[in-house]
Amino acid sequence: MPIYNSHITNHLRPFRRFSYQLKSTKTKSSTKLNDDVVDTPSLRRGLFDSGRNLPTLGRSRTHPPSSKSSSTESLKSPEDLSSLSIKIESPPLVFYGHPKDSTGALLSGLITLHAPVDLDTTWETLTVVLRAETQIKRPVHVGCPNCAKTIDTIHIWTFRSPVAGTFIPFSCLLPGHLPASTNNSLIRITYSLHGTATSPTEEISYSHPITIERSILPGPDKHSIRMFPPTILKTTVTLPSVVYPGSDFLFDVTLDGVINTARGTRWKLRKATWRIDEHTQAISPACKSHSAKLGGEGKGVSHEDTRTVGSGEMRKGWKSDFDTADGRIEMELHGSIPASSKAATGMVTAAGAVVQHVLVLEMIVLEEHRPGPGKIVTPTGAARVLKMQFRLHVTGRSGLGIAWDMEMPPMYGDIPEAPPGYAVVKKMMEVEAETGEIVEVGWDGPPLGGRTSFF
Repeated sequence: MPIYNSHITNHLRPFRRFSYQLKSTKTKSSTKLNDDVVDTPSLRRGLFDSGRNLPTLGRSRTHPPSSKSSSTESLKSPEDLSSLSIKIESPPLVFYGHPKDSTGALLSGLITLHAPVDLDTTWETLTVVLRAETQIKRPVHVGCPNCAKTIDTIHIWTFRSPVAGTFIPFSCLLPGHLPASTNNSLIRITYSLHGTATSPTEEISYSHPITIERSILPGPDKHSIRMFPPTILKTTVTLPSVVYPGSDFLFDVTLDGVINTARGTRWKLRKATWRIDEHTQAISPACKSHSAKLGGEGKGVSHEDTRTVGSGEMRKGWKSDFDTADGRIEMELHGSIPASSKAATGMVTAAGAVVQHVLVLEMIVLEEHRPGPGKIVTPTGAARVLKMQFRLHVTGRSGLGIAWDMEMPPMYGDIPEAPPGYAVVKKMMEVEAETGEIVEVGWDGPPLGGRTSFF
């Protein structure tokens, strides 16, 4: 035995330890434990239960246990297999206005059940489920699907004994308080339609993703004023009411009070920089199995993350006016949110997810001594950094900007006059034959009977 053991030891390769190097990102993030009880309501505001109680969709196709099922399934062509398809007929789903004021959007479509012609299958039920899936990217327990994912049911359609090859319509009104589809560093919210058809021999399913957007209609520009004591500097900033991801915008900055007549000094602008920060906050709820980690059921962990989605600077190009009493500096900055940053739109949900955007503006000014006109200007060595923050409303584009409740059909009084009926035309032809004069199409005489309108 010792000889055999030594023989094995001599032929074994030495064990190598592998190491991995993690790189840090530039994203500023912080995680804190929320000691208070965090209520995590569903997206449906309690009208529907959680999607965990949904019937299990399972695999796309199930068969009764048979020894020949697996061998014959691979030999079938796509034309010989049953399938489902969903076609959305409604326009893009856009919620206009804030969640408390939005009237929602209409969703309509057609679902079709395709089955082979030579296969006489009797389908029992066809179920279509519209659900919202919320995925937490920093769950309480890594690897637990119940902590990382929550499914909420919004609407359910059930069709009995569907016929293959027919178009089955479905529609519903999506409530305006639902959050828009988003995907950021902490949370991802997606919506999808799941169709399931069952028969005595098989079960097929199909999933179709849908996108919900929210748009706030543009309004008048916002004017903000900032003071910087103990100096007399005053800054006025004019910002657009809404900003769109992947686009640029202009904002005006005016700096007043740059001349101090009593001291004989003035402020000179050296550089102006700006950046747009995206602040994200989300609450990770704990499932029943891991609620003990947080000290009890109903608590969650609050996560915060901050990243920059756009930045720029300006070193020249502004207009300085030192001839007035207080002096003024005016500039126009070109801001933008590049599409490569994949910025999320602003959002506040009932489940604790918040996405906000802040414009940070910094200006560096230097103080100079100016005894009077025509005198030599000398720097005093004093400098200040003027820092300001402004809230930005980042939202999706509005398109036509018309909600579903504003798209009313024309009223009866708005319909123009219809062409004359057959009886009117016949009478006009008789008059033309007797008098030889051409009769105008508009008939001003008494009613001649017959149909006078196509409506």
